[in-house]
Amino acid sequence: MFTKQCLAAFGFVFSVALVSFSGSASATTPDGETPANEGVCDSLQGGTGGLYGLCVAYCEAQDLDTFDKNPPSTKILANYNKKKQAGDPDMPCTSPNFGCFTQADLDAIVTTSNCMRFSDSNGSFIQYGTTTNFARVDTRPTPGCGYLNLNVSPFIVNNQTITDAQAQAGYDAVKAKCDEQGL
Repeated sequence: MFTKQCLAAFGFVFSVALVSFSGSASATTPDGETPANEGVCDSLQGGTGGLYGLCVAYCEAQDLDTFDKNPPSTKILANYNKKKQAGDPDMPCTSPNFGCFTQADLDAIVTTSNCMRFSDSNGSFIQYGTTTNFARVDTRPTPGCGYLNLNVSPFIVNNQTITDAQAQAGYDAVKAKCDEQGL
């Protein structure tokens, strides 16, 4: 049979556990989204060991891909750059974000002959990349962007409506990549 002291101890332990659990369950990132992993680092999965984890610690845990603020630690960025191998992208959240993709995502697309362009009086559409890895931007009414990378696991598929400013900046970046390739 339980004594009053046992019941009191059980009640105290249960209360502490409940407070601890509710405290961790209500913790959020600066943008209010939990978990913090929102995809900005996904393209690093399966690549050079350690880069994905450093990216999550640097970019996503503090929502640096969403808010314009100082990074939590330049040591994390320094470690990322030290581990980075030839062909690895720069830290994704330090790269301009065009809505569906960053400059680092765009720079990582390896292509030699694929740039589609369309323009009319309403705006422009441009796509750069391959059938398995491309970035596209549409500046026409209801501007949008898309990014596809089937060369990583899990696949990255991102389509969304973006602001006019993001569309123009993204269009200019994709156009620069096409021009750089002579396409």
